[in-house]
Order: sequence, then structure tokens, then C-alpha cells
Amino acid sequence: MTALRFRRLTAADIPAASELLGLGMRDNPTHVQAFGDDPERRRCALTAMFAPFMHRQAVNGVVLGAFIDGELVGVAGLSLPGCCQPALMDKLRALPALFAASGPRGLWRVYCWTRIWKKRDAQIPRHGHLGPLAVAPKHQGQGIGSALMQRLCDELSARRLVGYLETDLAANVRLYRRFGFNVIACELVMGVTHWFMEL
Repeated sequence: MTALRFRRLTAADIPAASELLGLGMRDNPTHVQAFGDDPERRRCALTAMFAPFMHRQAVNGVVLGAFIDGELVGVAGLSLPGCCQPALMDKLRALPALFAASGPRGLWRVYCWTRIWKKRDAQIPRHGHLGPLAVAPKHQGQGIGSALMQRLCDELSARRLVGYLETDLAANVRLYRRFGFNVIACELVMGVTHWFMEL
């Protein structure tokens, strides 16, 4: 594989990063439950949902990109204390595109799922909130996600923060455990198991 290069993403990179996240996380079970069976509809809804949040995360946190030959192939974010949850303006900016992609039912499901995440997040002391993290489908299984994860863990260590994340994929639980994360809670969200983990 051609050498990977990593750099922090800026606001100018966010459209491409949001597109990658929408594609890379399109088939997660929570997203299927929230946005339905149509993969393209899920991709559009996720891209719309991520764009304003990732913009704020790039300004107030850390968003890393992995590149091969100049192509963005992986994205990973870290929200710093006090900036974990989407701001009201983030939600308002995402609303029109999210509604167009998912309709009122999708919006309601997103609200129900993110409300649970917000409640869990508030219980963790001063922490860095990892995520989202995704790799372009054609580059998955090549260690890119692990390399991004290591860089986020290095950021946590340098800032002396507790690490916290959520996932709805058992394979991710195994990955995150390799970096020292432990499951602190599980909860069903729209019938899908979500694992809440801390480092």
C-alpha cells in the first residue's frame, strides 16, 4: 500500500470529510434503523448530519484525515471537554438536508438515539469524546482506522483526558479494546446494542 499521510483537517476539508463519513458509516445498524433500507438515502442523511458538527469539531477540537496519494481515505474526530454535543446551530444547519433525506420519521429517530447518547455523555467526568471515525469502504481492513485511533489516543494522553466513545458495532468494540478502552455500559437504541466505552 502507498504510504499513508496524516494531517489535521480544516474547515475547508469538511465537505469531503462529511461525504466520507456518510459513505463509511452508511451501513451501521443504527443508521439502517434511523434512515431505512435505501443505502443512498442513508448516505445523504448522514452526510447532512455530520457536516455542521464536523465543522465545529475542526474548529474547537481535533479532526484528523488519512490520505493516500492526496485522496482522503479516513477521518477521525476528537471533541474536547465542553464541546462533545452538537450545538443548537449545528442542529438547525443540519435540519433541512436531514429532513429532505430522512423525513419526519428519520428526524424523530435521530432525536431518540442522540438523546440517549447525550445522557450517557453527561455522566463522564472531563473527557475527550472520540468519534466519528470512518474509513472509505475500498480502503477498510488495511489498518487505516487503527492508525487514526492511535493518533487520537496520543492526543488524549498529551491533553491528560479521559477517553470516551460509543459504538454500535461489535467489531469496533474489539478494536477499541486493543487501545485500552473498556465497556462501561450497554444499552439498546432502536433495538440495536450500543456499547459505551472509556479509556
